[in-house]
Amino acid sequence: METHLSPFIALTPMRSPADVPHSRWMDRCDELAQQAKRAGNTAVGAVLVLDGVAIAEAAEETPAGPRPFAHAELLVVERALMLRPRPDLRNATLYSTVEPCVLCGFAVREARIGRLVLARSAGEIGGTDSRFPVLTANWVTRWGPPPEIVWFRADT
Repeated sequence: METHLSPFIALTPMRSPADVPHSRWMDRCDELAQQAKRAGNTAVGAVLVLDGVAIAEAAEETPAGPRPFAHAELLVVERALMLRPRPDLRNATLYSTVEPCVLCGFAVREARIGRLVLARSAGEIGGTDSRFPVLTANWVTRWGPPPEIVWFRADT
């Protein structure tokens, strides 16, 4: 996977001229999701953007890959945190074709990513409004405030 240097995040469906940057990055997420699907994995793609530049991206590597936790969002966070100098991700935006699961949501919160733009819900394992809403939890004080969540709908 390539690692690049780059930004973007709210809680309402949207589509306006201001959303054009979201479309660009969500299109890339869709390409990564298709790459994952062709490899026999779950169709999820994620891109982390900082200051208008993609600093990390990944296609899901499960279930066909050897690592059971190689979720696209987790891979993106891991790659971003390995950059030197380590970037401050409070102003970064994580784009994903699917809402991060609880596991990935924990990584997002630990990395202090400020915004998420998501295409669809992960249902009962999702990190925003499942029984384990780690992405929206405001009671874990060491994480600081929850990230802004934007639900992106290309058809709205």
